This record gives sequence, structure tokens and C-alpha cells, in this order.
Amino acid sequence: MAADKESTYPDDAPTYRRIRDRVRVFNKRSLNPVTLRFAGRRFSPYGVVRHIGRRSGRTYDTPVVVATSGDWFVVPLPYGIDVDWYQNVRAADECTILYQGSAYRGVSPRLVDPAAVPEAFPEWVHRLVRRGGAGQYLRVKRGEAVPEVYREVTEEHPVEPLVAGVVVLFLLGAVIRQLAKVFN
Repeated sequence: MAADKESTYPDDAPTYRRIRDRVRVFNKRSLNPVTLRFAGRRFSPYGVVRHIGRRSGRTYDTPVVVATSGDWFVVPLPYGIDVDWYQNVRAADECTILYQGSAYRGVSPRLVDPAAVPEAFPEWVHRLVRRGGAGQYLRVKRGEAVPEVYREVTEEHPVEPLVAGVVVLFLLGAVIRQLAKVFN
């Protein structure tokens, strides 16, 4: 296990950080509210990290890309470790993760290098995270199921017809692209 460390950035670090932070803020304000409507549900590539604010004590839901590796959840950190949800999870030493239609208590969160979890994601995801300058993952031990939290989150962020339609079109496009690769 790697200890918390500074994220690695490309040579032009100040410019890179500024651009990355703008993308992060855009995603937080614009895309995350939409993504929360299908994250954590069956067949979604996204999960939800439910965490408690370390200063406010409020409950927050953050959509993330998540996979499993044995009894562990693995979450890439494309924006590094200087994001609120990561800091909240580490401060509390726990969270709840919604994944593939269920919610689980997440304990013992640890920062790890991609080499520690090579089977969690396809190589293209590892490359994408590295290109983003982060190259780090959060690994969280899967605890007991907490179905009442799943109900709470999905009621707070219901799927609406427009969101469902966009998701279906996106998934259909992904399937067609994969089929095109197979037959070409």
C-alpha cells in the first residue's frame, strides 16, 4: 500500500492544475447531478460514494467510476487527492458505496498505486488515469450490505425519462463501437 502523496503532474503543472480544476468544477456542478440519477444502479459504469463532510457533518453523494478487486472497491482519482469527497472519506475512515444495484459499507480506505490493483480496470482506464496526471486509486474494503442507504440515495436522485434515454443511447453507442472493433 502506498501512503498519501502528492499527485504527479505534467511539466507545466500550474497550467495543468488550472485546466484540471476547471474541468472538475464543471463536472461537479453540471455533470454530477445528472450522473447521480443512474450511478450505483445495475449496469451503470458509475458508483456513488456517500460520505460525511469532515467540517459540516452533512451527507454528500459523489458519482465515481468504481470497480471491484476481490473484496475491495477501487476508485480512480483523476483529480488527485485534493478533492473534498476523498478527504472526507479518509478523515472518517469509512463511507458507503453504491455499486451495481446495492449499497455497502466501505471501510479501511487506502491510497494505492495502479500496480496494486491491475485487475480492477481494463488497461485503457489505467492509461486514462495516468494521462490525467493522477496515477492513484482509492481502495476501500467492502463491508456489509446496507440496503436502506441504497433506497435513500435512489429516492433522492431518481432516474427521469430523459436521463434514462440519454444513458440508453450512450450505452448503445458504446456497444456499437465495440462491435465495430470486433468486426473490423
